Amino acid sequence: MINAVILAGSDKNKSGTPYECKALIKIGEKFLIEYVLDAVCSSKHISRRVVVGPVQLKEFLISRYPQVEFVEEDTSIMKNAKKAIEFLNDNKKILFLTADLPFITAEAIDHFIEESIKSGADICYPIVEKSINDEKYPQMKRTYGTVKEGTFTGGNAIIITPSVFEKCYSLAEKLVEKRKNPIAMARLIGPTILLLFLTKRLSIRKVEKRVSKVFKVKAKAIISTYPELGQDVDKDSDLMVAKFYLEKKR
Repeated sequence: MINAVILAGSDKNKSGTPYECKALIKIGEKFLIEYVLDAVCSSKHISRRVVVGPVQLKEFLISRYPQVEFVEEDTSIMKNAKKAIEFLNDNKKILFLTADLPFITAEAIDHFIEESIKSGADICYPIVEKSINDEKYPQMKRTYGTVKEGTFTGGNAIIITPSVFEKCYSLAEKLVEKRKNPIAMARLIGPTILLLFLTKRLSIRKVEKRVSKVFKVKAKAIISTYPELGQDVDKDSDLMVAKFYLEKKR
C-alpha cells in the first residue's frame, strides 16, 4: 500500500469559472477533482488520500469525501508537495497526481503503482507513447518528446519515496517549471542529454541513468498503456474537448 496526494492548488488566472481553483470547474455532472478522487478512492493499492488546495475545498471534501484528508495549499506545486509529505509523516511511497485529470481511472493508477513497486525505484514517472494517446484521445493536445524507443508524452503523476524528496527539491522545482518544454528539461538535466535529444539518439535508459545520477536516487520511467494519466486540462480548449469525450462516454 502507498499513500496518494492530489495537488489541487489555486489557479487565479483561469477564466470562465467563478472559482480560483481549477479543481472545482464543473464538467458534466462532476467537478473536475471528483474524477480524480473517485479513481484514487477506488484504487486497491492506496492507503491514505490527501488533497492539497485552497480552503474552499475543505468543506467540499467533508461533505462528499470524508475519507479524504485535507492540507491547505502553499504558493507552489513543490511547496504543496512538501506540506503533504510533512502532513503524512509516513515512510510509505507517495503517488502525486494533479486534480485536472478527467479521464483517470483506478485501473490506470493501479497499473502505474504496480509497475513502480516492481521497479524498486525511488522516483517513478509514467510515459505514454504518442500513438496510444492519438488513438484514444486524438483531439487532446499533448507535449511530446522523441527518443530511440518512440515518441512519448509524460503523465501528470509521479511516485516518490518520501525520504529522497528533500535532496531532489531544488532541481525538481526547476523541472516542474519547464515540464511543458522537453528541450528545456533536457538542458536542465545536462548538455549531453540535450545533445542526444536534439539528434534523436537519446534513449529512455540514458535518461533514467542521468536523472538517477543527478538526483542521487534510482529513477525509472514507467511505460504506461493508459493515456488517461496524461490528459490534463490546462486551457479552455482542453476543457471543451474534455466535455466532448465525457459526453461520449455517458
